Amino acid sequence: MATFLEGVGSVGVACTLAALVPAVALVLVARKARLTVALYYLVGVTLLTWARASGHWDVELSGAVMSLAPAAAVAGVFVLAYWAKAPASLAAIGSGLVAGALAGWLWRPCVGPKLGEILNSTDTEAARTLGLMLVYMAGALLPAVLLAVLPHALPAVRRFLDCMPVVVVGGAVGVAYAVTLATGRYDDLVGELYRMAADT
Repeated sequence: MATFLEGVGSVGVACTLAALVPAVALVLVARKARLTVALYYLVGVTLLTWARASGHWDVELSGAVMSLAPAAAVAGVFVLAYWAKAPASLAAIGSGLVAGALAGWLWRPCVGPKLGEILNSTDTEAARTLGLMLVYMAGALLPAVLLAVLPHALPAVRRFLDCMPVVVVGGAVGVAYAVTLATGRYDDLVGELYRMAADT
């Protein structure tokens, strides 16, 4: 429970926005498959964050190709999420999983003793730390998951989220995310978020 609560507490920390904002934007775009996209995003970001910490994934962004490939992936997952016809569709599952994995690849965690303990123990306690990472990320991404769940409980929320202006806002965030990656400005943005986190 403490791990989950630390994840929830990290929602207010600036550097967590690097993983949370794309999740929320993707949920806004995925009108017919919000919950699927949110849950698979959670799985993807957990796996790649854990894989980076444990040394199983050490690919770094460098050069034009490594900037353009993630940008193209972002554009692709937002289009797939928008066109997903059903919650169980490959488009919904794939867009959530790939977007989450990309966020986990790019995210630089910066908060909390529980997360630090998880990251420091990945090489010696693989299964345990992977489970704890999932619990932590469920807390950190709670706003996106709630945004995906609420329409199932409250029809008024569904009608609001189905409005085209809301979808356009999600798409605009996706475009900004892709452009930031394509122009090589993502690291600058994340660095600024870290500075904001350090100042709080």
